[in-house]
Amino acid sequence: MGEKMKTSSFRLLTFGTLLLFSFSCATRVTHLAPEEIGKTDPSEALTVTLNDGSEVPLKKARLDKYKLIGVTPKGSRQEIELSSIKAVLKKRDDYSLAIIGAGVAGIAAWLIIGINTAPSPPPTQSCPFVYSFDGECFIFDAEPYGGAICQALQRTEWCGLEHLKETGGLYRILVTNELDESQYTDELKLVVVDHPPGIKVAPDAAGRIHTFIHPVSPLKALQNGREDISEFIVKQDSSVWASRYDGNPSPDVSSLKDDLVFEFAKPRNAQKAKLLLNASTDFWGSRVAREFLTLFGNRVSDWYDAVNAGGVEFRKLTAWHMREELYLLQVRVDTPDGWKPRGIIYGGGPFVAEDKAVILDIGDVTGETLRIKLTPPKQFWNIDLLAIDYSHDMAVDVREIAPASSGKQADPAVDELLAALDDRYFVMPRTGDSVEIVFPAPPEKPGSVRSLLLKASGYYDVHLSADGEPRVDLVETLLTVPGSTLDYALKAYRAEKKNEVERSHR
Repeated sequence: MGEKMKTSSFRLLTFGTLLLFSFSCATRVTHLAPEEIGKTDPSEALTVTLNDGSEVPLKKARLDKYKLIGVTPKGSRQEIELSSIKAVLKKRDDYSLAIIGAGVAGIAAWLIIGINTAPSPPPTQSCPFVYSFDGECFIFDAEPYGGAICQALQRTEWCGLEHLKETGGLYRILVTNELDESQYTDELKLVVVDHPPGIKVAPDAAGRIHTFIHPVSPLKALQNGREDISEFIVKQDSSVWASRYDGNPSPDVSSLKDDLVFEFAKPRNAQKAKLLLNASTDFWGSRVAREFLTLFGNRVSDWYDAVNAGGVEFRKLTAWHMREELYLLQVRVDTPDGWKPRGIIYGGGPFVAEDKAVILDIGDVTGETLRIKLTPPKQFWNIDLLAIDYSHDMAVDVREIAPASSGKQADPAVDELLAALDDRYFVMPRTGDSVEIVFPAPPEKPGSVRSLLLKASGYYDVHLSADGEPRVDLVETLLTVPGSTLDYALKAYRAEKKNEVERSHR
């Protein structure tokens, strides 16, 4: 059932927004696998956040099976069950990377899901992290092309940079690699949109900018035909709709997806509707994706090659994405001929949720009511805002700005690689790699306000240390049998919870 989840617009669901921003401007955030938590310098202080929100400061931290053991500032020994840990943060007051440990039973999940074959970071969706300079410090603001795990899945994404401010005629961002992967960025540009005051702008999946003058909330928003979820999606705030498994979820595949129906008032002759939403994929989906990769064992590179070749394996993967809806959602519209697919919502996050526009053809929808349906798999999606606007797009001034080398870390060679979509990649091959990118600020159009977006195209290669024989039959089943992935994810979830209970009783 849906539940209210407290979050910021960054959607730091697992790690907590305050943990990210309550330290110095130079603090950086990355992730540790549980076995790495105890490898910190014994003199360094950690802050352990528990599931109940309380914090425990520790030094001399080390990992002992299912416990994190350390010493409090008062000198007393402290033992903390991993299943009770939400996050672990190490503060470092420079531009090197700080550390935050995985939670939401992410530590427990890591111990259960593929610990012998999984990559070094805990299971989470991967991509570059982008920090915007607001005039005083760099603030975490975007994570583009999450889920693009090989070159064939490279995509371009447009991400809002709400914290980016002009300083000295320049816009500055910091792009970092904070996971154990190699990141390949083909193009990186700043999209400057000057538009009339009082309207909202959002990009569609192709990067076209749409204006929202009078976005209206749904008259009804029902989950599975009975539960009203309007309070979660009528405005962008800290109240988020998040689908969750029930206490004892049924293995019936039909029960592993939610049925969300939104009903809007519609002008009788409307031909198009602009859907505005703020949504993200959840951490659970990220963990399942990582687990899926480990099933290929020592043949994962061969599978990547097959997908990149664009043949049968690529077609299987794209068909799987459309069918299972774990990382993209189909938008269906109620027509006289039944529910018809009219758009796609591409997943993002899980740390930063982006505003998205989806343009819906509703020319065959009769009457004065528009009904839209989404069917997100349980545990995989979060939605903060959903609205419809029937107005025509207003004229706005859109400019793409290429990088221009300036500042201590800027590099003209990097700027050249990022200036165009040309299969020439700027590569960050190691955890801790970072680069500052600078864009010249064009003059603002008189009488307008400015919105800024990052256009980023690329992919990444997870540093899997997986070995062993591939589970060929299971992989084939997951990719080709409808609902099998949802059933697989449920079994993994149950195993995780069972392990948590067993450890808590030891």
